[in-house]
Amino acid sequence: MHARTTRRLAALAAVAATAALALTGCTVDTGGGATDTTDRENGLGDDGVFTVAAFTAGYATPAGKLAMDHLMEVAPDDWEITLYTSSFDSDKINSDVQTAITQGADVIFAGFPDPRQIAPLVQSAQERGLPIFSIDGGVEANSDFVIDITYSQEEMAALTVGALEEAMGGLEGKNVMVIGHDPHVGIQTRSNLALDMLEEAGAVIAGGEMKQVLDPGTGRTEALNFVADYLQANPDGLDGVWTGWDDAAMGAVQAIEEAGRDDIYVTGADALGEAVAKIREETPFYATLNQDWITVIDELVTMVDEYKESAALPDTEFVGKTPELIDRSNADAFEPKL
Repeated sequence: MHARTTRRLAALAAVAATAALALTGCTVDTGGGATDTTDRENGLGDDGVFTVAAFTAGYATPAGKLAMDHLMEVAPDDWEITLYTSSFDSDKINSDVQTAITQGADVIFAGFPDPRQIAPLVQSAQERGLPIFSIDGGVEANSDFVIDITYSQEEMAALTVGALEEAMGGLEGKNVMVIGHDPHVGIQTRSNLALDMLEEAGAVIAGGEMKQVLDPGTGRTEALNFVADYLQANPDGLDGVWTGWDDAAMGAVQAIEEAGRDDIYVTGADALGEAVAKIREETPFYATLNQDWITVIDELVTMVDEYKESAALPDTEFVGKTPELIDRSNADAFEPKL
């Protein structure tokens, strides 16, 4: 939707020690592609200015805006950083970042990229020998990125399925609706993992299969309709709803409350402020997941700055962190950031 450039005067915020441990001290090939490759002692371009092209197609989401705004706030004062955003328009992102690459970017900072949608800019970066540092760029190691820090989909599924099991007093024979959104690779992965876990524990999947939200912009309404329609047809046939993200969970909770029920439990993921408020009130919203994107951004900023100074790259391509389960036991003490 927009691009903005800033030079920051504030010092970099303190970061976790794991960020420093993930760095190597070697120089890397950062030349201009196959016809011009040169080993460098730092990540600066020929002009001596460290130019960072940051992007996200998910700026319209609470997590996307929070994380990338934080990046712009903590970027060191000797970076020239431009943030390119869109509302899920990958064509625009590819075009903007490819232009930035041709204009002399030294490094790419990817915010919540979908690896399936950014092949053109990845190819351009690789041709110029530019590293791409990523936050939440998939569910497994991907050579498109020198590092991708995200949250473990396996642990997200296990924690939320476990919360439903606790809320319902077991899973065997319980009717559980699963709501996912396949175009989002993270939600797709954790939704299918959760589906498998529920079935293996003896739960009955409501409707026989996962429900699929078509558009994240209407996810709350779509989830509300899934649950309302099912309850109308099966008044006593639902014990729980597992959703891949909080906005859908809020729709499911609304449908359950409008049906006058308090014995159907819902889980989400995102730790939105309104979701946490519902958990505190002991409504059907039973649990969500906190993913600390602020800390992840801080860790990546440290790595990118190390690259600027010494051309050091992380020694691992993928880091899957453990999310924090937010439920009735700790919701009162938790301070939402979204």
